[in-house]
Amino acid sequence: MIIGIIPPVTRTGEFKYCETLVRGLNERGLEVKVLNNQFLVHRSNLKIFLGSLLLKRIIKEEVEILHNTDNLGPFLFRNSDTKIKRISTVHDIAPVVLPDIHSNIMKFDFKIVLPRLIENSDLIITDSYSTKEDLEEYFQVNAAKIDVAHLGVDLSFFYPREHDDILMKKYGINNDYIFYLGNDNPRKNLKNLIIAYSKIYKDVEQDLVLVGPIDQKNLRTLTEKIDKGGDLSERIITPGYVDYEHLPLFYSQATSLIFTSLYEGFGFAPLEAMACGTPVIISNNSSISEVVGDSGLYINNPLNVEEISNKITELLNDEKLQNKLMKRGPKRAEMFTWDNTINKTIKAYEKVY
Repeated sequence: MIIGIIPPVTRTGEFKYCETLVRGLNERGLEVKVLNNQFLVHRSNLKIFLGSLLLKRIIKEEVEILHNTDNLGPFLFRNSDTKIKRISTVHDIAPVVLPDIHSNIMKFDFKIVLPRLIENSDLIITDSYSTKEDLEEYFQVNAAKIDVAHLGVDLSFFYPREHDDILMKKYGINNDYIFYLGNDNPRKNLKNLIIAYSKIYKDVEQDLVLVGPIDQKNLRTLTEKIDKGGDLSERIITPGYVDYEHLPLFYSQATSLIFTSLYEGFGFAPLEAMACGTPVIISNNSSISEVVGDSGLYINNPLNVEEISNKITELLNDEKLQNKLMKRGPKRAEMFTWDNTINKTIKAYEKVY
């Protein structure tokens, strides 16, 4: 069984998934061909349309199973004259579920193009049952055509670490903090998190640390607008790029992780935080509750800034709750391993082979 892997266009969570999957398949003795340079295009739409036109020429029957690990791949045409089986991983359908915060191009790709790609795939793999249910609801995909392979966390890397105040100071962090990891995509709901923090920052000791690609100009404009004359901007720390090897320390040293996303196909941050023994405050929607289970403090309406503020205050003031979540988190994280992801993916290959 020769597997052709089509990697994601962007180096995000999907890239981590693809990289780990390829390594795991190789370790299990499967022959894997990563079809990266063959497409010669790194823009999503070009990859879909041009890749679909050239797919037969690119593959040349060298593989028996072709697995697209991005949401969108080069499967616009059925190509019934080839014996190659095609599998697509659909991580999420955010532009369909939340159309108001996505561009027209994204909505077109996910509402019009993605259903056709799914139809031309022999099997779909999703990261969560939540995404599986979304595909059934929005696209009427037959449940039998969808396999779920939860993503994982590397427990040999993400585990509770000793505090290192010297290193943290190099990143500009001098106090206890609430931790956010992610970008400022509207889906992440960062604006409401900042507004919620602005309502309580004078009453709590913890700063708010935001790690990820966040537009500093927009952040300054927001903080100045909601806290004129105050020192909110001084309490929100943005270290910029953080070395990946330091992420477990950022999780471990945080009082809590705050994750107010409006929608996720999986969501690595809460899982990694739990593995590091850090209490998590999370939105009660999409796949997030599926991953966190009873090991987090839930925000039922992440658009309600008062509820976000109240949940942060509740956790910071309740040491018993903190300890309970610190104990539950690592046990919950043990349920999500990359070995399970890879094993379930291989079973999916065997199903269509």
